[in-house]
Amino acid sequence: MLAKYILNTLEKPATCEVIFEQLQQDVQSEVMQVIRRWRFHDAVILQCTEEIELSIPNNDSQCPERWIIWQVIDSAGRSVFPQRKEFFSLCQQAFWLKMQIAKESVEIETN
Repeated sequence: MLAKYILNTLEKPATCEVIFEQLQQDVQSEVMQVIRRWRFHDAVILQCTEEIELSIPNNDSQCPERWIIWQVIDSAGRSVFPQRKEFFSLCQQAFWLKMQIAKESVEIETN
């Protein structure tokens, strides 16, 4: 499940290692792009690409726009689905993760 891998990068960094990190900002652009890749103990490689708008005032929005793309680069023969997931904010990402974990716990309880 992709959600588990994403959560591990965010909450349990000991389960994976950052193998690539790049920050790019065009001088004239108001957007910063951050690309990170992680390798997990089971050899799965996951990449996150974020586009962060720098011109948004802190009080402009409860959850400002922030494009986030999670992508499985190497599944290491494991079944990791979906292979790619896109979000338009951290709030949307947090909600999706919460729903995926809740869904999984219900499936475990019913089995």
